[in-house]
Amino acid sequence: MEQPVRTFSVMQYMTSIRNKLADTPAVWVHGVITQIAEKQKVVYMSIADFAEGDVRPIATISLSCFAGQFAALRQKTENAPTPFVIKEQLKVCLLIQADVYIPFGKLQARVLDIDPVYTLGELAVTKAAILKKLALEGLLEKNKSIELPQMPLCVGLVTGEGTAAYKDFTTRLAASPFKFRVIPAFAKMQGNDTESSVLAALDTLRENSEIDVVCIVRGGGAKTDLNYFDSEALCRAVANYPIPVFTGIGHEIDKSLLDEVACVSCITPTDCAKRLVERAQESWSNLVETARRIADSTRSLLSESKQELGMAATRLQQRVTSRIQGEKTRHAVVLSTLQKDSHFLVKEELARLDRNTEGLRQGTRKILDLADSEYRLIELRVKNADPETALAKGYTLTLDKNGKFVRNASQLKSGDTLTTKFRDGTVESTVR
Repeated sequence: MEQPVRTFSVMQYMTSIRNKLADTPAVWVHGVITQIAEKQKVVYMSIADFAEGDVRPIATISLSCFAGQFAALRQKTENAPTPFVIKEQLKVCLLIQADVYIPFGKLQARVLDIDPVYTLGELAVTKAAILKKLALEGLLEKNKSIELPQMPLCVGLVTGEGTAAYKDFTTRLAASPFKFRVIPAFAKMQGNDTESSVLAALDTLRENSEIDVVCIVRGGGAKTDLNYFDSEALCRAVANYPIPVFTGIGHEIDKSLLDEVACVSCITPTDCAKRLVERAQESWSNLVETARRIADSTRSLLSESKQELGMAATRLQQRVTSRIQGEKTRHAVVLSTLQKDSHFLVKEELARLDRNTEGLRQGTRKILDLADSEYRLIELRVKNADPETALAKGYTLTLDKNGKFVRNASQLKSGDTLTTKFRDGTVESTVR
């Protein structure tokens, strides 16, 4: 008789698999964290492998970790020589134990440990790669090349609302002798929203054309929070910002990539405010010194000008006196000359008047004689031109019927009546 085939329930089968997996050794696996979800007692994670240049995972594994164990791993990374936060998009190397989640029949390894050295190496490589890329594109010096205003009194401030950094920064400016005006754009300065929040704040301040300089400040705290300021997107935004950007992030020993691209990198928020005050003080001192030099130069110039004017006045007085004396002498000569010339001219005019008087006497007689001679000559010409004179000499005058003189035969025709005048009478005749 055939023996019946042994069967297993799903629970029995999955339990068997989990028991088998429990016998496998824990191994170190590296990948990129793609998801983290923290529940009350368990933290769920996923890590994956990616092909170069591709954002799609080629292999993914789900992980789980008890909340207490995850807290221990987090403390381990935060106490590392270069602290970092376990977060998405981070490359990690984890010690995991294969396991299966029976309710869903899903392979879900348990996280036992983390290797900070692996992640730190990757972070250093990533940070160095970003820094090199920014340097090759000339972005490390771009914001530094923007001329800083002489009196940067209108300040755009990117920081957390109500934070110690905000208070330290504004208190230091308020204590200065200058009237700074702070325009805040509050942002989240830690956590995964740091990048997007700071970028939004920078965009907001960019719209205000009155701002002279923008300061990004954050006080001390967990060093892991400073990793968010190594963001390439933030670095590019600051490098390409149209006005100078100051950074005052963390403590004196802290240095982020954002500090590398900023126009001025300060060690703390207070130091950032101090640098602005120093800039204003330096400009004010230069202005005062310039005003002093102008005043000194003006006084010196006025003194020199006064001396030159005094000398010029003396020279002018001497020249005027000499000119007046010369004019007096010239006028005396002219007066003497005029007196002599006037006497001579009067004498000459009197002589000319005498000559004219005699000339008038002699001339009148000569003019009358000349006029009488001309009159007699005209009278003789008129008498000679009189027809009676011609008739008296034996000439005759021939007139036509109209009483006009006949000078040419062509004026006559046959039958015309002519009158011929003689000295002693007239004769009429007819033309044939």
